[in-house]
Amino acid sequence: PDELGWFDGETLGSCVVKRFTDEMQGERWMMWYSGRSGQIEADAPTSYGQRGSGCVGHAISKDGLVWERLAGDEVGGSCLGPNEESWWCFDTKHVSVGDVNVLSSQIVQNNMGLYWMYFFGGDYTEVEGGGAVSEAMSIGVALSNDGLHWGRVEGEHASGAVLEPREGQLFVGWPQVIQVGSDPERWRMYFHALNTKTQRYEIGLASSPDGMVWEHGGVCLAPGPPGSFDEGGVSARCVVADPAQDGHWLMFYEARDATGRRTIGQARSADGETWKRREQPVFEPGSGGWDSEAVGQPWLVPLDDGAAMLYYLAEGKEGSGLGVACSDGTDWTKWTCMNPDGLQVQ
Repeated sequence: PDELGWFDGETLGSCVVKRFTDEMQGERWMMWYSGRSGQIEADAPTSYGQRGSGCVGHAISKDGLVWERLAGDEVGGSCLGPNEESWWCFDTKHVSVGDVNVLSSQIVQNNMGLYWMYFFGGDYTEVEGGGAVSEAMSIGVALSNDGLHWGRVEGEHASGAVLEPREGQLFVGWPQVIQVGSDPERWRMYFHALNTKTQRYEIGLASSPDGMVWEHGGVCLAPGPPGSFDEGGVSARCVVADPAQDGHWLMFYEARDATGRRTIGQARSADGETWKRREQPVFEPGSGGWDSEAVGQPWLVPLDDGAAMLYYLAEGKEGSGLGVACSDGTDWTKWTCMNPDGLQVQ
């Protein structure tokens, strides 16, 4: 860490949590999460969910509840900071994590498998039409052998991104990538974008033959109808296999109602492309304290007994924090908060 302290000293953002099991070593939990401190200039995006975008850090755990932060080589002890080497790239001002997977691909000749981080970020460009500096975010890729030390891989776009906003989108961000075929390779990316016409978030799809070259698809989940809990927009999400139906999928997503209140919704899909939402949220803000105003940016980790852990970003009167809840057994619509004071990363 530098003289300004850790990169996550002011506020936290999205997190990605992976659980690994080994007969010899037992459970191993790894988290990558976004945070911001004095290293990131104050005029980076400050709306909910974006104010935590600055750098990406790494933490480990034995149980998914108590976390130990590992110091990376980047600014403030982060493992991925703003791009200081390529001034023309999309991510020179702030970055945030979307997804991390252990994957092997034809494009990277390494049979051992590598950690692939799909991240997003913004530069110093002022957005036309009055948008804030660095809000026109794009998506990039970084690779790692150990999950702590990362190297960017430049995408096909001139900015170094693998996916940029298309017409009608202010940004693309919070990517999640799933490999849905191996022979031939087929990859699917979920992300969300701000529709510049409606000024609401919507969840989009992209597809790829190798995890690097991406083609925009359509919108797979749009804001709900008037009066619904998600009519104001749908955004950061986590897609997992549906344990109740083989080949089907579940999506947990951040929802906004007409007043801007943020909750977590759930949708189901038979093909991963067409989704049917539940009519009510599955997780809502607490009655008081650190998570009383908003919950969002969900990340789900299935457990061996059919239950699951739900990690989320919460906001209260005193700022933001990360939380974790456990499902009521195999019922992934009912959740109990496991850390009433917020997740502690030591």
